[in-house]
Amino acid sequence: MNEDRIQNILATLGRVKKGAVDAFGEGKEDHRAALKRGFENQGIETDSTMIDQMMGSNATVTRTRELLGMANPEQVAARKSMGLGLSDDKATRIGQVLGTLGSDVVQDRGRSIWWLLNAPQATAQVLNDVALKKHAPDLFKTDVVPGVNSHGAAVTTDLVDRESGITRKGVTQRKVQDGKLPSGEPKFRNEYRKRRYEPGLVDALAIPAGIAVNSSIGLLNPFGGQEGYKAVFEDENDASKTSNVLGEVAAKYILGKTGNLLPWDEFKQVRPDVSKGEYMAYKAFKFDNDFDANPMDGDLVGPAGVIKYTDEGIHGPEVQFLGRSLPIATGIMPTAAAIAGTAYGARRGGPKGGLVGGLLSTGAAMLTGNVIEGERRRRNAEENETDTMYQ
Repeated sequence: MNEDRIQNILATLGRVKKGAVDAFGEGKEDHRAALKRGFENQGIETDSTMIDQMMGSNATVTRTRELLGMANPEQVAARKSMGLGLSDDKATRIGQVLGTLGSDVVQDRGRSIWWLLNAPQATAQVLNDVALKKHAPDLFKTDVVPGVNSHGAAVTTDLVDRESGITRKGVTQRKVQDGKLPSGEPKFRNEYRKRRYEPGLVDALAIPAGIAVNSSIGLLNPFGGQEGYKAVFEDENDASKTSNVLGEVAAKYILGKTGNLLPWDEFKQVRPDVSKGEYMAYKAFKFDNDFDANPMDGDLVGPAGVIKYTDEGIHGPEVQFLGRSLPIATGIMPTAAAIAGTAYGARRGGPKGGLVGGLLSTGAAMLTGNVIEGERRRRNAEENETDTMYQ
């Protein structure tokens, strides 16, 4: 009896080990291929949103969804067809979970999600993608090409190269069941699908949100820093001007790098609306990474200072993400408007409508935000002047 129990335990551990080894050995490319197959089964263009691509090919995420009963059935079927599905055997499944967690560390799958979101521009692009997928889903769909299959109807050369059999750009094919053979076995045909829009045109819909974010954090000025800030490559006679335009553009566009605040004596010349006390308080806020969840003091600081908020910054109320300032009026409001306008325009007019709608919304929101900020600065400058007169 004891010997049988030991054998059962060893057999169970063996199945756990096998599940763990198999899952640990799976690569990102395996799950990307399964995701693509699942998209094809759903009739969705395989070049879907960035977040869908990342989450859908992340084994930790997909298996968690499957365990919770939240996974898309066609994606589950696609993984099973490639040998990547969760086992029906409980011990093997436990091993698969353990192996998946281990491979997540080795293959940086969890950290890749953070890497996708670790800049304001990237986060805005992901949010833009999500909005487009929700409100303009046609951008990511494919259509069945009617009358084109392997049972007689001619396959036109704009779909498939006749000599090599390779599908043309934007065309995918899959085998679908089409009745039965005389033997009773299922008969299949090739179904061709063509995507509705080119991925490059869809990607261009990130332009409006990119303009809004980059403008708010000071990346669109090739000649120096934004008002009150140094250039990345400071001119020796004026730190707010650049000594290297090409270097300035490269540092901002490639590295997302911006200059620091000007020293107070120089800063006050261009920002008379800010008092020295406000300037010093803002500098202290920028370097304060101590967790603060009390909204009553006007500041909020997330863990390690990754994200922060103040209602009294030198740009008015603002959010800081990884040290980048996103003022509510001139940063977040235009970005939100860009995303909403792009999604609405794309829903009604495809990529062209999305780009037009996004740019118009961005321009209107930036103009409104600048008016709001200009009025705030005007009032603050008058208050500072009055305070100086009575000191």
